[in-house]
Amino acid sequence: MRFRFAVPLLILFVAVAWLNWPSTSAPTHGPLITVERGSIIRRAIASGQVDPVQETQVNTQLTGFVRTLHTQLGKKVSAGEPLAEVWPALTEQDLLRAERGLQQAIEGEEAAAEFHEGQHLLASMTRFLQGQKNLDRMQQSAQRGRRMAEESLKLLREGKVEIDGRLVDFVVRAPVAGHVLQLVRQGDPITPASSYGLGTVLAVIGDLDRPVFRGTVDEIDVGRLRTGMPASVTLGALPGVVLTGAVVEIGLRARRQDNAALFDVRIQLEPRADVMLRAGYSAVAEVEVARVDEVLVLPERCLVHRGGESFVTLLQADGKTEERAVKLGLGDGLRIEIVDGLPADARVLEPLVR
Repeated sequence: MRFRFAVPLLILFVAVAWLNWPSTSAPTHGPLITVERGSIIRRAIASGQVDPVQETQVNTQLTGFVRTLHTQLGKKVSAGEPLAEVWPALTEQDLLRAERGLQQAIEGEEAAAEFHEGQHLLASMTRFLQGQKNLDRMQQSAQRGRRMAEESLKLLREGKVEIDGRLVDFVVRAPVAGHVLQLVRQGDPITPASSYGLGTVLAVIGDLDRPVFRGTVDEIDVGRLRTGMPASVTLGALPGVVLTGAVVEIGLRARRQDNAALFDVRIQLEPRADVMLRAGYSAVAEVEVARVDEVLVLPERCLVHRGGESFVTLLQADGKTEERAVKLGLGDGLRIEIVDGLPADARVLEPLVR
């Protein structure tokens, strides 16, 4: 008898539980989004680095080693300021050759003096055949040769000599003004620049008071860029630091990198007195290519695209929903301008991604 009533009771219990079980069906829409007024800015992104507007490599025609440094890394130098003294790699044979060259020049000067003073018959005949002015030139040339030999020997021995009021030495000077970005060390060997190569780079000078951003921009964005467009540059090494500038150069030829077409772009930056820049800082530039203000904006995730049109789900005042087509304007990837189809303060249901 117990089993006779147990089965109906079990069926009744299951039916009541099923009727009262909470619905587990997934919602068809997400939260409500209100249409608001705001600004949309489209930016082109370029990655690269901050450099001086121009860098100059300093070389020398001397062969030897760095004897003395007259500057240091990071220092700002002016044109003509000493950078380093390169002492030539001299041997005793070089000094002996210079000493013998001086001795020959002295002997040549003595011979020219004998001709000039007519101390022998050949001198008298030379004066008769070529004239006194020719003998004067011979003596002057011999005197110059002796002075040049003396100056060459003094330069090798002492490292500097004054010639006709000008100082000649082995000091390498800055060809342009700027900051010392790279510098050799004292004692480093030096090879001269020639037609076969640059030789040893003693220093690299660049003016960090005129910084530029050099980078690349994707082909998707390069068509929107124009010279003169404002840009902002953030530095990877200095979080929170933003430099402003303007686009001054856009490349006309792409170069391939990881199957992407990239174009070179150069942005002239405005220096900041409170920011110490270093050449080669990694940076990201954002160039404002389009902007609209005081327009109706909506997150792009609220849109549904179908058949070449865009739709939103509008929540009406009576609680019912309506799918409405909208006309779109400028977008920045996250928000988009609503040109037509929705009033201000309209409430839109965000569709769920299935």
